[in-house]
Amino acid sequence: MLPYLVSAFALCSFIVGTNGESFWNFANLTSEDPHCPNGYSTVGNQCLMFVTFAEGSHKDAMQVCHAASGELVAISTPTQFVHVVNHIYSQGYTGRHFWLDGSDAQQEGKWVTSSGQAVPRGTPFWAAFQDVQLPNNYNGQEHCLLMDTNLFSYLNDAPCAMKSNFICQYMPQKEEELRDSLPATEAPTTPHSEASRGQCPTFFVEVGGLCMMFVTWAQVTWTEARQTCGDSSDLLAITDAEVLRALYLYLHRENIADHTFWLGGSDSQEEKWIYTTGESVPMGTPFWGLLRHDSFTQEPNGGTSENCLMLQSEGSHYFRDTSCSSRLNPLCVYHG
Repeated sequence: MLPYLVSAFALCSFIVGTNGESFWNFANLTSEDPHCPNGYSTVGNQCLMFVTFAEGSHKDAMQVCHAASGELVAISTPTQFVHVVNHIYSQGYTGRHFWLDGSDAQQEGKWVTSSGQAVPRGTPFWAAFQDVQLPNNYNGQEHCLLMDTNLFSYLNDAPCAMKSNFICQYMPQKEEELRDSLPATEAPTTPHSEASRGQCPTFFVEVGGLCMMFVTWAQVTWTEARQTCGDSSDLLAITDAEVLRALYLYLHRENIADHTFWLGGSDSQEEKWIYTTGESVPMGTPFWGLLRHDSFTQEPNGGTSENCLMLQSEGSHYFRDTSCSSRLNPLCVYHG
């Protein structure tokens, strides 16, 4: 217990409360999680501490995490990002910004963690509007990595001196001890498909464990797109952020990121988005993109006039709703 009392003292010594007063309340450092040290909670397969009771600069946040036997958490996979976002929403932390491990202070545009690991760029991590995706280094002063509540907990670059809450990841000296103590979590599963056996049909390619066909030569309505896919395939249904990431990387690798694609989702029954497979379309972060009007809002926002689901090129291939009569490229998945 002594190391965590020392950590608690460190929090009091180096951080002030959100009201500007020195923080002396230790209640937030207690925990009933049997798998993690006091103050930390199991999130996915990590022990994380969401420091919501105090704010500090990025540098101060790093030091406090060190004093608590941790580091600022480094986001490296879509699955990990989903776990963190879901925890923020489930715990009611949506009104808060959080510092993460990441900076481009040493070289503009080269985002790395404190250990030198590359910070993943693009979808489904960084906030994207219909015309631009962050980071944008606004006024040349944004060099530290933030989960931004104004941007629905997507990643944003921010001034390193800004005061914010932060997330620490427990880093024991022997990581295998932590690994053995944490409950097993389900790894992302590759859908059972022809792709998993390396047998995609002609014109289909394996992306994220699925056989996909990118119909870049035809622009059709949503209904016509389903017909284009044919009897053995249908418009793609994305329910896993790992698939969205793999798709985003493929589009850029193949230089077809300038195309906008239909997905198999619709809310013909308003406010209930479902795929043609009957699966629910996942809502919120990290699937749906953002709009920038007088204030930031998240898609979908088209009401009764926009009832079909697309991956829009100008919106960094996040989910967006549009009129079903729009003419876009079909994105088909092979079912066999």
